[in-house]
Order: sequence, then C-alpha cells, then structure tokens
Amino acid sequence: MATKDQHLALSSGLGLAGLAISNFWDFGSEAMEIFKEEIIESVLKPNKETAIHQYLKYFQSIEEEANMMWENADLDKAYEFIVRTLEEVKLKPGLPKPNFSSCEEACDHINCECNDIVMQWIAYVRKNLHEIDKLIKHSAFQFLFQDRNFLHDFHTELSNLIEREIDYIKREYPEFVTYRNRLKRKSFPVWLKQAVFYRDKGTCVICRCDLSNLVRTQNTIHIDHIVPLELFGTNDASNMQLLCEICNTSKGARSKATSQLMFHFGTYNIIRER
Repeated sequence: MATKDQHLALSSGLGLAGLAISNFWDFGSEAMEIFKEEIIESVLKPNKETAIHQYLKYFQSIEEEANMMWENADLDKAYEFIVRTLEEVKLKPGLPKPNFSSCEEACDHINCECNDIVMQWIAYVRKNLHEIDKLIKHSAFQFLFQDRNFLHDFHTELSNLIEREIDYIKREYPEFVTYRNRLKRKSFPVWLKQAVFYRDKGTCVICRCDLSNLVRTQNTIHIDHIVPLELFGTNDASNMQLLCEICNTSKGARSKATSQLMFHFGTYNIIRER
C-alpha cells in the first residue's frame, strides 16, 4: 500500500525541533515528569502519538508566543507571526487585516483599531489551538525521528522514568508488565515497520548492510529497540531502528548501540560538475 502524503508545517516544526533538542538536557527530565501519565500511556505499545509528541508539548504553544508579543507591544510582530504560522498549517480565518501604517506615529497600537483586529486573530488561534499545535508538533517529530543520536538520549532518559515508575505502571497497567518488572514486548504494526525501514534507507544502521532485498536477499530485517526493554526501554515507536540479524543478535538485550550515520546530499550525486 502506498504511503499517504501529508502537509507539514516545516518551518514551525523545525524551530520546535531545534528548541526541543537544544533544551533537552536542561528540561528533558522536567518535561517528562510533567507529562508523565501521558507518556507512560503512549509507550506501552507502538502508537503514532509517541512519547516525543508528549515531550514537545512542553515547548509548543503558539497562543503563548503571540500573547507574549502582544504584551510587549510588538503588535505587528505578533500579527506577522500568527499569519505566517496559519499559512503553514493551511488555515485561512478570513479576518480583517490591520493597517499599521495608518496609525499615528506615536500610537502604541493599544487603543486603536489595529489592536482590536490583532486580538481577533489571537482569538482565532485560541479557538483552533489544538489543531495548530498538533500539526506543528507532528512536523517537529519528523525532524527528531531522523536524529538517532537524540532518540538514543531521549529514550535513555525515558528509561530512567520507566524504572522509577514501574510499580505504578504495574498497578495501573498490569497486562503490559512482565513478572521481572519490565514492559512486555509488543508486535510491530505495519505502519511502524514501514516508517523505520524508509527512515533507515533499508540498511542496517550498525553495519550498513543492505536489507532491501535489491542487492542481497539473504539478510533478514529486524526491528530493534534502541534502548532495550531489559534496560527499561519502551515499545514507543520512536525507540526503534533497523538492524540485520547478525547485528541484532550481537547487540543483545543490554546494549543501546545505534549509529548516527545517515545518507547526505552528496551521496545521491544529484548535481554533477561540468
């Protein structure tokens, strides 16, 4: 079955992804603690709403950013920010546009028509906040899902949370916990196998052997937990990578081995020198 194309708010998503990575070591554990219940519920079995989506909630709020600009009297910047973001998520409110140039030079836009119009735009954002933030978070996830170094660090920190909360998980979700107090292994749905295969370009992320069956047909595909269940890893969809049988067997149940090697632009030889 062909994959379904989807519109992404790439600029906003990239900004959010950068924020999430650069602040991970300062705020990662705090964010996980705040959204602990949502994260735990999302990692018991593969889910398209991953732990990383929950983590991104800590940083994403277009309403808060717009309000901050408005409170700082940056009305024109708040308006431009809202319009740019709404265009990315394909929302067209049909609201009037403020004419900042028509205001008097000394006007602070607080007691003028511009302020009233911008407040209408902020109200529209507030009304559609869930849809806007959801799309931006999903777009940010596309970038983070490509970064196995971040995934390794994120799931290492997440495993610490799972270890601390395993008694709670066993009490609330006993069917997902083994007798050794680890999360039970769950089957990988087709959509997850496809996502990991295409992200990792059909090759083992450790030894780089071909798993596409186009070059060699004897290599077996294994979907591997980056942070193993034995080390309090989870079944979260972002905790998976593509390995061959040999690398998966040698990695074992107590290794977090992965690789950050990725194909770069020059690899495809798209632009040739004349």
